[in-house]
Amino acid sequence: MDRPLAGFKVVELAMWVAGPSTAAVLADWGADVIKLEDPAGGDPIRAMTTRAMNNPGVQVRPPYELDNRNKRSVAVDVRKPDGREFALRIIDRADVFVTSLRLDALERMKLDYASLSARNPRLIYASLNGYGHRGPDRLRPAYDYAAAWARSGLMATIQEPGFPPPAQRPAMIDHAAGLGLAGAISAALLAREKTGRGREVTVSLFAMGLWMNATDLTIGLMTGRAPESEGRTDRINPLWSSYRCKDGRWIYFVMVQADRFWKQFCHALGRADWIDDPRFMNASVRAKNCAAMTAEIDEVVASRTRDEWAPLFDKHELIWAPVNTDAEVLKDPQAHAIGAFAPVDHPNIPDCRVVNSPIEFGAAAPKPHRAAPELGQNTEEVALEIGLTWEDISRLKESGSIG
Repeated sequence: MDRPLAGFKVVELAMWVAGPSTAAVLADWGADVIKLEDPAGGDPIRAMTTRAMNNPGVQVRPPYELDNRNKRSVAVDVRKPDGREFALRIIDRADVFVTSLRLDALERMKLDYASLSARNPRLIYASLNGYGHRGPDRLRPAYDYAAAWARSGLMATIQEPGFPPPAQRPAMIDHAAGLGLAGAISAALLAREKTGRGREVTVSLFAMGLWMNATDLTIGLMTGRAPESEGRTDRINPLWSSYRCKDGRWIYFVMVQADRFWKQFCHALGRADWIDDPRFMNASVRAKNCAAMTAEIDEVVASRTRDEWAPLFDKHELIWAPVNTDAEVLKDPQAHAIGAFAPVDHPNIPDCRVVNSPIEFGAAAPKPHRAAPELGQNTEEVALEIGLTWEDISRLKESGSIG
């Protein structure tokens, strides 16, 4: 069965993660994605190395491979008139244009929505930026760490009182924003089938951070009292918290309906005496005695290893999870069962895999991804597709408009 976006053409003019991940999801769903890149180095993420790689000279860049699989790369300098005209000819044939460039830069180069939709009225124009497309900060530069993690309240809300603000790992909210924008693009394509016209769809990292923090923010909107960060001993429900096992590994209990699980929780921990203990016997009194309850659970959980606890928790049908390290996640049989780590047909990396985008269409096993392209790998191929001659290509190369 063909993937749902097979036959659709997407042009990406984006850098780093959020925009490219949007187009990567569309490519996973079958779209033909052409990535426009500056001939002088391309997407900056091509040069990104990590501590885990431990080799700044290595030629493989996992972050680039992840969000640029299944694409074709065209090296074009859109700041030059001939390069811009070349890019426009590609966009004229596209169904979707995805960009994460700053709005003022797009306006200067006449690559904004008004300009492109005038040329291609059926175009779905998908724009992602830091703080939104209106307001005083519409042109403010950002990464997800700043706009979505810090400014949205997420960082402060999960901060343990008295400790520095917690760090996130790279691109966590970038990928959420990319998936959300891919869904919005799909909805816009469906609407186009009814109206015959394209439209602009937008998302910002700030808005995505607010959406991820929406439960707490809505409590603040409706009650006038926004939630604040809490320590482990300050929570109203000690059955919704983290605990450390004998081997130093952590678990997380998530019994949101604490009274519903109370008896089986006590039996799982071998403390049936807690069931009728007046300090703990229902959610209301446990909230008042959270510190005492947490201390007692700490002591019990620390008496066994995580592997020893796991079958007991499962036997009593508790809602819990191991707090896995990335190394443990890579070996998690459930992650492999759902096809989370997809193979890539890569010429330089044996047994290459990347994390799959999470949406599935049917039960068919996913096909291997194509490797992320080299910079300008498909420039000539795409130039010929839009009707240029070899003489045209040579002229554009000589002027530096394409690479």
